[in-house]
Amino acid sequence: MSKIEFDFYTKFKNNKKAEKPIPVTIVKSSIFKSLVSSKVIEAIQRGKGYIRILKDDKFNEFYFQKYPNPNIEIKTEIDNQKKFRDTKATPVHKDRVIFIRGFKDIIVNNKEIPLKEITQEHQLFSTVLKNMKTQKICFVENLQPFLNVEKLLGKDFVYIHFYGRFPKIDILKNIECEEYLHFGDYDSVGLSEYLKASEVYHNCELFIPDNFEYLSKEYSKRRKEKDTIHKNVKISLKTEIIKIREQLETTGEYLEQQIIMDNL
Repeated sequence: MSKIEFDFYTKFKNNKKAEKPIPVTIVKSSIFKSLVSSKVIEAIQRGKGYIRILKDDKFNEFYFQKYPNPNIEIKTEIDNQKKFRDTKATPVHKDRVIFIRGFKDIIVNNKEIPLKEITQEHQLFSTVLKNMKTQKICFVENLQPFLNVEKLLGKDFVYIHFYGRFPKIDILKNIECEEYLHFGDYDSVGLSEYLKASEVYHNCELFIPDNFEYLSKEYSKRRKEKDTIHKNVKISLKTEIIKIREQLETTGEYLEQQIIMDNL
């Protein structure tokens, strides 16, 4: 159950009554409909309308069955699961796992890492990231291109790939570098992530291949109707963003990065 439902039913339990309007997600839920049909709660139409508890014992039985630990302070995903039965109900701190490849030694979590040796022997180095320092970094959005990206961009960069989504700005600030190159999909998500990185790194560039227009024409993928263009992408005045944004808006298509690695 969501935090919205928890907050609603907790307040309802304490007040015995809730005035309308009631959140649509509550009213349309099978749980709410079941409580009404079993006459545990009642909907009253007078005035603005409201609902009230008819059977305290039955409602309390429902509440504590759904929320056996309502007073837990949320710090971890486990706390979310105990309180809401949903690990993602509220934002919590998560350790960020980073994959790193390259041919230059780097400093990660305050320790010097022989990255060239690790990359040659094991393909990549992985850690829970606290901090990192090197000269040139290239972020690669997708895993398969990440594993072969030096064939395209050479061995001067240290290549990084995050397990899960692109990190928040506070995580990026723990990665120190003199140059940052962003190599992702050419869609709203990829462009938005590049713009987030540009807030942290002043010497920040978006990688666009010389044959981008040809690749886009031949291999672009249609956006889903529900996919909207991120706000920071919509208002950006960066030349490279405008160029790709116009393509997204006019054709409804975008280019995934994998095709750029073809025949390398």
